[in-house]
Amino acid sequence: MPIWSRLINIRYAIVDVEVGLKNHKIHDIGALRHDGATYHKASKKELFEFLSGTDYVCGHNIIHHDAKYLFTDKTCQWILVDTLYISPLLFPERPYHKLVKDDKLISDQMNNPVNDCEKAKALLLDEIARWHSLPDAKRRLFASLLKDRKEFEGFLSMVGAVYTNKGISELISNLYVNKICQHAELDMLIKQYPCELAYALALIDTIDHHSITPGWVLYNYPRVEFVIKLLRHNRCNEGCVYCNTQLDVLHNLKIFFGYEQFRTYEGEALQEQAVQAAVKGKSLLAIFPTGGGKSLTFQLPALMSGHSVHGLTVVISPLQSLMKDQVDNLADRGITDAVTINGLLDPITRALSIQRVQNGEASLLYIAPEMLRSKTIEKILMARHVVRFVIDEAHCFSSWGQDFRVDYLYIGKFIRKYQQKKGCKEPIPVSCFTATAKQKVVQDIRDYFKQTLNLNLELYASTASRTNLRYSVIHAETDDDKYLKLRRLIAESDSPTIVYVSRTKRTKELAVKLTRDGYKALPFNGKMESEEKIANQDAFMNDQVRIIVATSAFGMGVDKKDVGLVVHYDISDSLENYVQEAGRAGRDPKLSARCYVLYSDNDLDKHFILLNQTKLSISEIQQVWKAIKDLTRQRMRVNCSALEIARQAGWDDSVSDIETRVRTALATLEQSGYLIRGNNIPHVYATGITVKNIDEARMRISASLLFGSDEIEKAVRIIKSLISQKYITKAQDSEAESRIDYLADILGISKKEIISVVERMRQEGILADSKDISAYLQDTGDSERKSQALLERFAKLERYILNHIPDESLQTSYKQLNDNATNSGINTSKEKDIRTLLYFLCVKGYVKKEEDASHNITISRQTDFDSTIKQFEKRLEISRFTIEWLYKLVADTEKECSQNKTVQFSVVELLNQIKSNPQSLFSEPDKLQLEDVEEALLYLSKIGALKLEGGFLILYNAMNIQRIKDNKSRYKQDDYRMLNEFYKQKIQQVHIVGEYANLMVKDYNAALQYVQDYFQMDYKKFVAKYFKGERVSEIQRNLTPQKYKQLFGQLSKRQMEIISDKESRCIVVAAGPGSGKTRVLVHKLASLLLLEDVKHEQLLMLTFSRAAATEFKQRLMELIGNAAHFIEIKTFHSYCFDLLGRIGNLEDAKDIVSKAAKMINQGEVEPTKIGKTVLVIDEAQDMGKEECDLVNALIANNEEMRVIAVGDDDQNIYEFRGSNSRYMYRLTQNPESKFIEMTENYRSTHHLVNFANEFAKNIGKRMKSTPIISMRKENGWVGVTYHQSKYMYQPLVEELLHQRGSGTSCVLTQTNEEAVILTALLRKHAINSKLIQSMDGFLFWNMAEMRYFLRYIEKRIKTPLIPEELWEKAKHVTYTTYEKSKSLTYVKRCIELFEQTNKVKYHSDFKEFVFESSVEDFCDISGTDVVVSTIHKAKGREFDNVYMLISDNYSKDDHLMRRYYVGMTRAKNHLFIHTNGNCFNHISADRHFIDRKEYAMPEEIVLQLSHKDVFLKFFKGRKQEILALRSGDSLIYKDSVLYTASTNKAVAKLSQNMQATMCEWEKKGYKVRAAYVRFIVAWKSKDSPKDEPETAVLLADLLLSL
Repeated sequence: MPIWSRLINIRYAIVDVEVGLKNHKIHDIGALRHDGATYHKASKKELFEFLSGTDYVCGHNIIHHDAKYLFTDKTCQWILVDTLYISPLLFPERPYHKLVKDDKLISDQMNNPVNDCEKAKALLLDEIARWHSLPDAKRRLFASLLKDRKEFEGFLSMVGAVYTNKGISELISNLYVNKICQHAELDMLIKQYPCELAYALALIDTIDHHSITPGWVLYNYPRVEFVIKLLRHNRCNEGCVYCNTQLDVLHNLKIFFGYEQFRTYEGEALQEQAVQAAVKGKSLLAIFPTGGGKSLTFQLPALMSGHSVHGLTVVISPLQSLMKDQVDNLADRGITDAVTINGLLDPITRALSIQRVQNGEASLLYIAPEMLRSKTIEKILMARHVVRFVIDEAHCFSSWGQDFRVDYLYIGKFIRKYQQKKGCKEPIPVSCFTATAKQKVVQDIRDYFKQTLNLNLELYASTASRTNLRYSVIHAETDDDKYLKLRRLIAESDSPTIVYVSRTKRTKELAVKLTRDGYKALPFNGKMESEEKIANQDAFMNDQVRIIVATSAFGMGVDKKDVGLVVHYDISDSLENYVQEAGRAGRDPKLSARCYVLYSDNDLDKHFILLNQTKLSISEIQQVWKAIKDLTRQRMRVNCSALEIARQAGWDDSVSDIETRVRTALATLEQSGYLIRGNNIPHVYATGITVKNIDEARMRISASLLFGSDEIEKAVRIIKSLISQKYITKAQDSEAESRIDYLADILGISKKEIISVVERMRQEGILADSKDISAYLQDTGDSERKSQALLERFAKLERYILNHIPDESLQTSYKQLNDNATNSGINTSKEKDIRTLLYFLCVKGYVKKEEDASHNITISRQTDFDSTIKQFEKRLEISRFTIEWLYKLVADTEKECSQNKTVQFSVVELLNQIKSNPQSLFSEPDKLQLEDVEEALLYLSKIGALKLEGGFLILYNAMNIQRIKDNKSRYKQDDYRMLNEFYKQKIQQVHIVGEYANLMVKDYNAALQYVQDYFQMDYKKFVAKYFKGERVSEIQRNLTPQKYKQLFGQLSKRQMEIISDKESRCIVVAAGPGSGKTRVLVHKLASLLLLEDVKHEQLLMLTFSRAAATEFKQRLMELIGNAAHFIEIKTFHSYCFDLLGRIGNLEDAKDIVSKAAKMINQGEVEPTKIGKTVLVIDEAQDMGKEECDLVNALIANNEEMRVIAVGDDDQNIYEFRGSNSRYMYRLTQNPESKFIEMTENYRSTHHLVNFANEFAKNIGKRMKSTPIISMRKENGWVGVTYHQSKYMYQPLVEELLHQRGSGTSCVLTQTNEEAVILTALLRKHAINSKLIQSMDGFLFWNMAEMRYFLRYIEKRIKTPLIPEELWEKAKHVTYTTYEKSKSLTYVKRCIELFEQTNKVKYHSDFKEFVFESSVEDFCDISGTDVVVSTIHKAKGREFDNVYMLISDNYSKDDHLMRRYYVGMTRAKNHLFIHTNGNCFNHISADRHFIDRKEYAMPEEIVLQLSHKDVFLKFFKGRKQEILALRSGDSLIYKDSVLYTASTNKAVAKLSQNMQATMCEWEKKGYKVRAAYVRFIVAWKSKDSPKDEPETAVLLADLLLSL
């Protein structure tokens, strides 16, 4: 009988009720009666009249939705028939019923209930037809199971179903013979879960195993999963046909993989046991060696449960390329059940993968741990029956594993949340896999799952080792030696070869070298482009190339059977990794393979350095925490990008993997409960559809001018997807489906495109506008002005930048660009702003920027100049309008007067505002696009003029972070415990692998035993067995014992105390003379870098002179090699120029230090510049107020910064510059400060030290209380001679001639004049002496020779880097031009020192280097018998014998006493003092002698003319003659004027004062006998106009004699 005739006698109507999303009131009702009559009004009363005379009221989801609203006040007199609940029973097979999607009817119209009734009627008729087509027994079965359920009884009554009460289980057994387990507990199921059983049986009936129970059924009937498992995936003990085949692992192994049996390891059937356990639903941890068939162990159970219960297995793995390989390998076997969703997929592939999971095609899903944070993934997993989570690389859970990943710790949390949401009664089983694991790691993994999910993991571990591998270690002395040995091994071997190296860069270098030598090789590393990676891997797998040079990234899951040789060119960083990597050889058990390590002593050091660079130190996490606190100051929850957090934390954004590092730091903070990282949810919803149906939408979209041709199709797809989910109101998570990221994932369109199309549809009115952008504004008035001022400031700077990018490209540095901008009158320019602007211009595609390691940048325009400027003007206008409009909005709503105002608005709304604004400055406001407005908003948000969130901005700020702990809390050592544990382990693992290499050389069997013990013994016992005594502490350090000894073996106890203090926040060291201050600092820097986890960019050392900075750099290079180049060792001045982003010019340096301190305190400095973990201050006693302010500003800005200040308060001799040791003393007053006195003097002998100690008692306000002690064996000698004569030159020189001991000697004077006279006297006595020169009043930078070199480079340089050939050419030309000049030696020495301390030569660095240097820095005193110097210039130097000339013309204050103290402490063995004062009367010496003789002035004296001694204006107009002279040339002196010897031209004239001085000398009978050029310098008076050229000034030496 046809359906119609069956329905003729049935009186029914279909009803559909539209309910308001927010108010839950009835908006509209549609109904359709059996006689074809329709009803379309919102009145319930009239509906009931329309329904009178019918028996059945039908609808889709009527029972739990429409009926609730229709029959609120009266009982329902009709029988309700629901088409929703019965449909999965009748249409369980793919493709499901065409009208149903999830729990919704598919519709192409909006808000048309009558149309929806038509759809429901069509579905109902199909359901009735399908019911009647079922076999009798099946109908009876379903009816009997569902008879009392309100969701079904209406339908059953309508079709006149027949029930039975008895024999239901027999009925099931007969109907489902061999489809379910014969011994399943059917009676229990029938009684307790009749509905669930019906759904399960419907699914079992399907032929296509990709059919699945819809998600909404699982949501409403969670026990369906349990029922189907009992029927189909629970092997009975008695054995039945179904269980013996479908649940038999061997049977399935053959079906899916074609193998007859499982692999065994040395006879152990591990693989089979693990598969069995998984099929039984147990949780397990399997430790299989590489190539041990791990994948099959989880793939087989996954495929089995895919077929039996249509379940999904989720595989979590960190290796994205590996996932792809596994999916491809299965596909090659014809198994298409596996899918991967990861970050490498393009949107379309990703959408297809998601779809395949949703519609049941996938029974294996591979994802990376971070994907668990995606809402879409969570949503699609909720709708599937997940049968197991498989976790690969499970050692990542343990901080004792060789690779601990904090994001792994989120996995348990996710599974727990998933089970709760799903309402699982039994926990979902978990399988963990790892290739190598020590006991402790195994314990950690098991504990983790016990604690988070209460699971007990059964252990399946192979104890067997591979017997077909032969290991050897070959010792290599040098890199060349290593390469030759590698080549020999390759030449001897005739099989595929893997060469492992530790650095990415080396893979390419080595592959090229081997290929060049005739052994074709390809590189492979994790940083390569994926195409190249895949190509090289395939070439190796297919034997097109026999050698691959790779980092450990290669071989994860690579299964090449015939690799016969594995060579470790660099040893691995742990035994685990070594065993795993070596294990890639000889996968074919019949093949015997060789594994070599080429081992050289510094291999381990490389690992330690690498570890130091990649490690996330506690201070870095503290910096991220501080950044989060700063970002969440106003609101506890923010959206931001990883890059923004990094910059806020003061990290250098050119560091590689910076985003990963930020994520790890956040994961660690989350783990310790400081914050919660929300799912990356864009809060943008495409809701509020205003069109009636798809056709209308299509018409309006096509007619619109806003959509390009490719966008029309996307817009239609989006609106179609939204309309077809029209029953959203009835679904459980309506919001989710209209969320942007979900649409993007499902439709395979990028988020950016979706947002753009949704915005346009809002503009066209196809979607209602939704105010999804929030602006957070401070109170108006002041803050509005600030926003506007900020905008104008950036605009000015941006205009400057855009105007200065030439058509080809601009090569510069941030600093140079900022300096140029400042010099061009943009005095508000800051480096921080330039970075922000360039970041924005790059993101928007206006410019392209490339940056090298030293922050030199190449900027090129991507759009033509005019359109760029036009766009800039437009953006500026929109931005100005936006600020004004938003603040006006606040003012309008500001009645309730709260502090922080939030305004909600939308891009469309803002665009319309601009267009309708009568005062609009836009010539064609109609031409404004949404993009223009979005660009302006992004700009305002990036420059910080407005705080904006939501809307399209989520594309730029993908992270959602909520701070939990308060703003005062600090991230502590205890929180860092787990990561710290991991890094400690890593260090020990490197030592352990090194020990293995050493053992292997000595004793093969002992080495094998060692490896076995490592994996099987308790770790503590293993360490006790192999590392005894001292060695226990050796393996804790990230240095090899040899290196540790070399670095720290020679230091004293006190020096070691400073070096091993890793805790104190502030260490102040008062270091006495000769106590090894520099040495301690250099070793401390080495220790910070190598032993204390301080990254080189986090370390700052400040000195007072360029010479000190250079010396530290040199000494550090000797100690730690190239790593020294990366450390910032700067003078206070150059660091401050850097902070202000200026190229140093010491002539502007007056307030630079205090300016910098001020800017730091006002937050105007780029955090990367001041984000330091350790600040080291040299010569701390020389700090003045400005330097002290700077240090305090840095401390205030870095919560966790450590300060190490070293100085000698007794040697503060620069009070005239404002320095005072009280500032050093103040540092000791910090609460967490430690004060250390270094009083062991290694320089001076006993008598000298005792003498200086006695003398120091005359100095007031000292910090040190302990007297200095000499550590030398000898006594030495001190002699003091008291003179009555005014002049003491003669006796001092005589004593020097008679008493001169061996070694170096130095004469120290108070003034330069005295030093010059003494030098002349010594020369007269034929003593090889040298004066430490000074250019009083002139900078070294002004010296003609130096200027010539700088100019030469400046004229020819085009890039920030000085090319090598230009540098060499400049040297050559300068050296030839000035070859006769005596001052050339200073320039040569300067260039030499710069070359030694700068690996690459940056123009700005060199200029700064010269700027900050003075002549005395380059005075080479080697090979001189006697050095003559003023006390000031001798500070920091030491000599065997010191002669001091101390005349009694000065007031005896502390300052003078300290200067004398500095002088006497320069001496190592002998000290001779000549004085006509009484400073030393009461101090015991080896000899006190009183000399009553009168001495005259020497017969010959030299006067060195300084700039005060010449008439400066005289030089104007004589530049060419002066520049033609050379230092050392003879001059002629006549009547206060100097003439050139060759041309007799006047070149200098003495000043008035000097002329008077000369008269004095002449009165005493002295005459000028000769004159020489000393220096030629550039000069310009302070008050001359800016563009006036400099003059050349000549400084001469005059030789006078009686």
